[in-house]
Amino acid sequence: MSAVRLGYLGPVVLIALCLVTLCTFTAVSLFHQQAAVNRVLRENIDSRRAAVELEECLADLVALEDARVEAVAVLHERVRKHLGDTRAAADQPEEQALQARLDAAFADYLGRWAGLPPPTDPGHEAARRAATRFLDAEVLGPCRAFEEYNTGRIEASAGHHERVLRQLAWGMAGVGALGGVAGVVLGWGVARGLARSIRRLRVQVRAAAGKLGPDPPEIVLTEEGDFHDLHAEVDRLTDRIEETVAALQQREHEVLRAEQLAAVGQLAAGVGHEVRNPLTSVKLLVQAGLEDGAGLTPDDLRLIESEVRRVERSLGTFLQFARPPKAERRPTDLGEVVRGVAELLRGRAEKQRVAVRVGLPPGPLTLTADPDQLRQVLVNLGLNALDAMPAGGTLSVTAREGHGRVAVEVADTGPGLAKAILPRLFEPFASTKETGLGLGLVISKRVVEDHGGTIAAANRPGGGATFFVTLPTTMRDER
Repeated sequence: MSAVRLGYLGPVVLIALCLVTLCTFTAVSLFHQQAAVNRVLRENIDSRRAAVELEECLADLVALEDARVEAVAVLHERVRKHLGDTRAAADQPEEQALQARLDAAFADYLGRWAGLPPPTDPGHEAARRAATRFLDAEVLGPCRAFEEYNTGRIEASAGHHERVLRQLAWGMAGVGALGGVAGVVLGWGVARGLARSIRRLRVQVRAAAGKLGPDPPEIVLTEEGDFHDLHAEVDRLTDRIEETVAALQQREHEVLRAEQLAAVGQLAAGVGHEVRNPLTSVKLLVQAGLEDGAGLTPDDLRLIESEVRRVERSLGTFLQFARPPKAERRPTDLGEVVRGVAELLRGRAEKQRVAVRVGLPPGPLTLTADPDQLRQVLVNLGLNALDAMPAGGTLSVTAREGHGRVAVEVADTGPGLAKAILPRLFEPFASTKETGLGLGLVISKRVVEDHGGTIAAANRPGGGATFFVTLPTTMRDER
């Protein structure tokens, strides 16, 4: 799924980055052009404004001189100021040439004006007119040329500005068109990729549906497919899964019934085996007594009683397995139960030269349980341990409490548990003993789990086996 996402996301991100880069480059380029045009236009406007002000001042000066007003010193200073403004605004060679011509002509005019004869001199009026004509022709004329030059520059800048705006509009339109084309191409590619993915998914769905049946169909897909067809395939797959699950459940019920019948047959075989041997011994003794006519001796009667008790024990074990007694739970000191079991096993342990060791904490181990059933579990584990040590050893029974639970360990120093029996240790009729029924551990597990605990077994590293019983100190549902 992540690979599919990357397959679709990669081209989208790449195209988006290209479009963003192109738009950014176009916008920045057009912005710089617009800024340059605005700067030139602003400079030309400033130059033209300075030329217009200079022209107006010179025109006023000419008008006053024509009116024979000779107190024009203030206007001369104003002209100098406007010439300074035009000089500062002149940044083009043509403007600088006109500015130099203006400065030289106005300096010449000032020289002529300063050299006028006194007013009482007959030549004063002619000199004044000559100075005014020189101002009008040599100073005012270049000033108009300066103004016309800047006017032309402004018109050229305005035209350039219009061209930049048109370029901006066409650039944005081109980017939009390119984005649309890229979107169409990308959409077509994504749609085609989705169609191929749907087709492959339909193949996988049909393959999965084919594996659910005994005869997998041949898968042939020539069309690209869409979501509607995929939904139909998934619906068919769901139907096949439901049919398969129903068939598996039916088979599971049949297998469970067969296992139950097999367990009943195995139970019947075990009962027959355990009862037949003692009855055969009793029958042989009775037949021998009848044939001899001398009756049965006390030893024969004791043997018959032993065999009958053996039958009773076997039947009791089967009844206990088939119909376990109801637990009568009450506050119980597990330490007393452990000590009682140790004393009960001590007689047989001494005969087998087995040392019995009990490890208990100093205080009581109180829990809610049926003491008789717990005693039965520990006696069963202890007898199994003694069976594993016919030539002597050590039987250890330890108990401890912690975190609301009590743990009991029953360990021996025998040969340990066979690897073949370990997985089936708590299954019915699983036993390595020649006369064993294989029900003792099953009953023990049932009792422990009925008390809310667990039971497990493992071989010890140094030899022997250990059974672990864990019980809660308080049952959730005490009855």
